[in-house]
Amino acid sequence: MKFRLILLLIITLWNSGAYSQVEFTIDTSLLFQTIHGFGASDAWSNDVLNMMKTGDRRKAADWLFSREKLTDGSFRGIGLSIWRYNLGAGSSEQGDSSYIGDPFRRTESFLMPDGNYDFGKQSSTQWLVREATRMGTETLIMFSNSPPVNFTKNNKAFTGVCGKSNIEPASYKAFASYISRSLRYFNDMGIHFDYVSPVNEPEWDWCRKDGQEGCPYTNDEIASLVRELNTELTAKNLNTRIQIPESGLLIYANNGHRFKPGRQHQAKDYFRPTGVNYIGNESLVAHQIAAHSYFTEWPPFIMKSVRKKTARTTDRYNLEYWMTEYCILRETKEISGGGRDTGMHTALYVSRVIHHDLVYGNASAWCWWLGLSAYDFKDGLVYVNRDGSGLTDSKTMWALGNFSQFIRPGSVRVNVKGKYDRELLVSAYKDKESEKLIIVIINMKNVDQKIEFKNLPKGSCNLWETSEDSNLKSRKPESDDNSLLVRAQSISTLVFDLTD
Repeated sequence: MKFRLILLLIITLWNSGAYSQVEFTIDTSLLFQTIHGFGASDAWSNDVLNMMKTGDRRKAADWLFSREKLTDGSFRGIGLSIWRYNLGAGSSEQGDSSYIGDPFRRTESFLMPDGNYDFGKQSSTQWLVREATRMGTETLIMFSNSPPVNFTKNNKAFTGVCGKSNIEPASYKAFASYISRSLRYFNDMGIHFDYVSPVNEPEWDWCRKDGQEGCPYTNDEIASLVRELNTELTAKNLNTRIQIPESGLLIYANNGHRFKPGRQHQAKDYFRPTGVNYIGNESLVAHQIAAHSYFTEWPPFIMKSVRKKTARTTDRYNLEYWMTEYCILRETKEISGGGRDTGMHTALYVSRVIHHDLVYGNASAWCWWLGLSAYDFKDGLVYVNRDGSGLTDSKTMWALGNFSQFIRPGSVRVNVKGKYDRELLVSAYKDKESEKLIIVIINMKNVDQKIEFKNLPKGSCNLWETSEDSNLKSRKPESDDNSLLVRAQSISTLVFDLTD
């Protein structure tokens, strides 16, 4: 009985916020990876954009790309610094005969069945990439889920044999030419793509009817395709770099498992000079491993250990890790992918994934999946109904803004020392250009948390918060000396101006 009373008292004190102050030490002399940005993609949004009112299209673009500060100190949008443009394979033109049941998951192709090009296709996502460029998005990535149906074995945008590539090596040159023609078209409009990603999640089977565009590849097939693409882009004087392999699972980038022969040890296979699939010497190949954070984010100790291994792997081969796609797919004790959640529950869960990718995986970039979603799923930053109505933002979008709006390209992550707590996470970054220190605090707890920081620099400090009643809202820090009160279930960004 006595033990139960003591335990009840401890629980009561904890839930009332009466617990000891937490300490973190900021060490700006210990530097880690350079951050290239935060982003999302335009996949599956062309048709729904076509149906949206002009004002809603404009508002959605502002939410995603705007860096404008409002009179109250908050922001119009989240200022994404990376935008991923989906280069379609032509399933949309096939209609129902594409065997992709959902029209939104079909994509148009610039390449027509007769071999001519129609660059009027994908007009709405073209508009969106122009808006991203106009509002200052620094990095553009063109990515392909499947080669154009003109070049696939079954004339479809998914394979007819599970796990087998849907394009013959003899068609690699034609596929590379399609990519270069598309890049040249955008270049002529003044829109330069910094990267092209020719394959996507090559480990998956991509054979399911009523699914989406996709194509499997083995490591040696990717290496051969990349060599052909490198030759084509070089010949056409295009300086767009090639990203690989868009792994659907970090495990394959690190090592792999016995069920995926020929699709494992990707960092080692592509970037070890003695390997037969070595492509690190190709002039336009980016020394990166692009991979997705799916299915490795729960439980948190697994999320942490997988990313630490990723950091060791990329360090061994002198590579950057770019996390180029994530949304909620896996069902865990905390969350499931089904059903929209525009509130804080998903926002906090996603923020924890971002933190682990950045801090333990040393990710140099981090990208969400859909910028605009018409689905009843936790896959969007901005949501709209399937008829183009009902535009709404999400807390997940604003939480990503706590990173993207402040940790700009060229910022460097600095060391934060403190006890690991999966519900209270702190990371810090130094913006060399503006001489600012940025600290991001994720408090998943149901109570306010008081944090004492050691080694904080002198200078003016501002705070922006995303919580149940705030969307990246500017507020005065509640602090005394080096202590800060962080509100329950919130993401806060502190910005210190080191020049003051």
